[in-house]
Amino acid sequence: MFNKAKKEKEVFKEIRGLVVCADGVATSTIVLVALREGLEDMRVEADLQQGRVLDAGRTTKDGNFDFVISTAGTALEDVNIPIISGVPLLTGIGKDQVFEQIKEIVNKKYAGR
Repeated sequence: MFNKAKKEKEVFKEIRGLVVCADGVATSTIVLVALREGLEDMRVEADLQQGRVLDAGRTTKDGNFDFVISTAGTALEDVNIPIISGVPLLTGIGKDQVFEQIKEIVNKKYAGR
């Protein structure tokens, strides 16, 4: 219990993201795990959801998401928030750039707070 309280105290920022792939299951699950681990290292708590590329516009329409990570391209229709390629989280090549992009989104969200 003490460790949980300590961990909660360390988290200082929260974001909400949508991870999408063609079917909303396979590659998005792999990316989701890598994303959670990386965000934990950044001390950012994230509410992450999985979905299908075809549903990304409708899912993000409510405006409660900060970004979308897609393993099926970044040209998503009706998505008006940052879209990040999830391929680097699958391959490991360029993974740091993905987290730099997320860091910029987090910093922009919390600027002036």
